[in-house]
Amino acid sequence: MRYDFKRAKASAAVLFAAGLAVATGLIFWSGLRATREWERSTIEATDTRGNEVVTLLGVALERDMKGGQASVLLKISEQDFTPIAPYELADRFARGFARFPYLESFFVWTASGGPDGSTYVFNRAERTPAWDAGGLAEEPYPVVFRLNPDPFLPTVLKARAYAARRSHIAMFNTSVAGVGYQALAHLMYDGGEQNARLSSIVGYTVNLPWVRSHYFSDFISQIQSIIGDPSLGIDIVDSEGQVVAAVGPPIAGSPLHTRSFPFMFADRALLSEPSQSHANADWTARVGVASEASRVAANRGAARTLALLGLGALGSIIGLGFAVHAARTAANLAAVQSEFVSAVSHEMKTPLSLIKLASNTLANGRFATPTAVADYGRMMSTEAEQLTRLIDNVLYYARVNDSTSDYDFETVDVAEIIQESIDRSRSRLNELGFEVQIHLPADPLFVRADHIMMVHVFDNIIDNATKYAASGRWLGVRVFSTEQTVHVEIADRGEGIPPGDLPRVFEKFYRRKGARQRGAGLGLAIVRRIVEDHQGHVTIASIVERGTTVDVELPMRDAS
Repeated sequence: MRYDFKRAKASAAVLFAAGLAVATGLIFWSGLRATREWERSTIEATDTRGNEVVTLLGVALERDMKGGQASVLLKISEQDFTPIAPYELADRFARGFARFPYLESFFVWTASGGPDGSTYVFNRAERTPAWDAGGLAEEPYPVVFRLNPDPFLPTVLKARAYAARRSHIAMFNTSVAGVGYQALAHLMYDGGEQNARLSSIVGYTVNLPWVRSHYFSDFISQIQSIIGDPSLGIDIVDSEGQVVAAVGPPIAGSPLHTRSFPFMFADRALLSEPSQSHANADWTARVGVASEASRVAANRGAARTLALLGLGALGSIIGLGFAVHAARTAANLAAVQSEFVSAVSHEMKTPLSLIKLASNTLANGRFATPTAVADYGRMMSTEAEQLTRLIDNVLYYARVNDSTSDYDFETVDVAEIIQESIDRSRSRLNELGFEVQIHLPADPLFVRADHIMMVHVFDNIIDNATKYAASGRWLGVRVFSTEQTVHVEIADRGEGIPPGDLPRVFEKFYRRKGARQRGAGLGLAIVRRIVEDHQGHVTIASIVERGTTVDVELPMRDAS
């Protein structure tokens, strides 16, 4: 019996050791496989990140490069030149200079004033062109203007030559005093269609050497600071393959993510002649994600796993627990990233596809009546606004989630912010036939806030009202105060929010079932984050088929 007991004890020890060895081997194999899978998923995540960033970079570049035409030239009409008022035009052009750094000069030509007309050129006061020898004005003013400057007249003649083709938009390359420029001009005519006569021209020039040296490097530096990821390398490559600007770590040897964009400071879709849109070759934005650090981290994790295995079964179990926790965390992160990329990609593709379809239809003349051109134009404008709002929301979401981005707090009047947001949305509200009622206090109510971010808060709330309350076509805004707080109530008479969805409307990426309106589900999440960062509070009350009221509460501050 004693012998049998020892044999049984020995057998049990052997079985225990064998079981422990098998368990350790299985844990080692599972840990090694999990480590390799983690390494692979990390690299895939960085690849997805690169595609996301290069898409945002390309869209932001195209939007900014055509902003001078959309925000300045297209808002000027012939009535602004009858008679011409140089100082009033200088004020308008100063805003364009402040917003778009690539603009060097604006020019205006009118047929009156002499046999060859009159030419006014408006230059930046702080960055006058090399050809401008007129000196600075005595008073500090951001714009200086010249009348009929000789070096600039050949550029005006080039723009006037497009009148022979009855072109309304002219884009061309030119040279002034030996410096290369890209010029865009808007030609205006008077008289009937048969006897149309060129009456005035307004345009701007872009200094190409300055753009290569400063514009792109400053732009991508701002993009990287917004994203806040030092592992991203971003550069801009010209049509000849030369790197024009670069920021971040070198991208040589890293997986590259590229996006082409037209090297033209204008909206290609608005050019009157298709040949002008191909006059400048496409440039390329590239993003590289440094994945070597991820591989090193994965290898270190494997080494630590092996060390833990040497401590025995207990260490193996603890290591397995950590691995399960890490796997769950990675899965949750991957799910959030996948949902984000899927939502944003879908919302970007939809307006881009519609804009492309409409532009191709117009370019190829596939429309039945002249009124269809206006319909397609309105559709393209609507989709462009949708895309702009989406990009703004993505950029603001990246900023508020970036711990290195600080708010620019200042003392502001809430009524001024509300009025600015209403004015930004006025055209869309009028187009949809909204009745807008605004109740503002007689005395200013001051809060400590980031002006730009707070305007974005109310832009998002008003945008939601235009989407989900189009049936009611009514918007009410009321600003009032209690003892220590300022309240801004924005109400509509739309379809309302079901009680089951109301608690989740502030969750990022959440969209209730059956929602017909497009969106990525970021707007209200950004609203709540910004308001809470301002020590405030936001609430929503809604009744189905009656409407919704959003209340933004902010701490009051003395004007002093």
